[in-house]
Amino acid sequence: MARRFVVIGREAIASDDFLLDDVPGTSGRLDIGLRCVRAALLVSHGLRRDVTVDLVLGGGPRAPRVLRIRGAAVKFLRPDERALSVLARKVLASVADEGPGFVEVKPGIDVARGGLDRVLSDVGAASLYVLEEGALDVRVVADLATGDQVFFIGDPAGFDDASRARLKEAGARPVSVGPVSLHAEDVVTIVSNELDRR
Repeated sequence: MARRFVVIGREAIASDDFLLDDVPGTSGRLDIGLRCVRAALLVSHGLRRDVTVDLVLGGGPRAPRVLRIRGAAVKFLRPDERALSVLARKVLASVADEGPGFVEVKPGIDVARGGLDRVLSDVGAASLYVLEEGALDVRVVADLATGDQVFFIGDPAGFDDASRARLKEAGARPVSVGPVSLHAEDVVTIVSNELDRR
């Protein structure tokens, strides 16, 4: 059973053109996606090898692009935000993704041209879920822990209409983590914990 978290950053920059000393202010909030990477992949003294995180980056002149981190293959992933920002900057500086599909830039870290459709073309037979406020609570979804799962999470701007329609067309079911709006990385942690407990 594999898990995937897809964070859609509508304005998150798809290049290395941001300041490491001000990632939140200069990257279109790429920092939110990087926090989700930490929440999804890193555990105390270890790494979740069955998890993949896709950051769909929609900002800047090189957009759209997808930055993928595969827990099964990634090396030297550190939990601090600056180290994750440096890593993202190095990967996003690459032009290796000019061809079709994902290209490995560093061990376990890939980049591809395209946006949400690029990710959807690669999910296979996984169950798809959209994290939405006011939807069915993830704790009562009976089949949540069966098979592979993909969870789509928006940034503070949420999903645009086109993405929302595309996810619905793909069969993604809306679920929530509770009655209070939470930060994206906290949502990832709660979903991971719910799956761990099952």
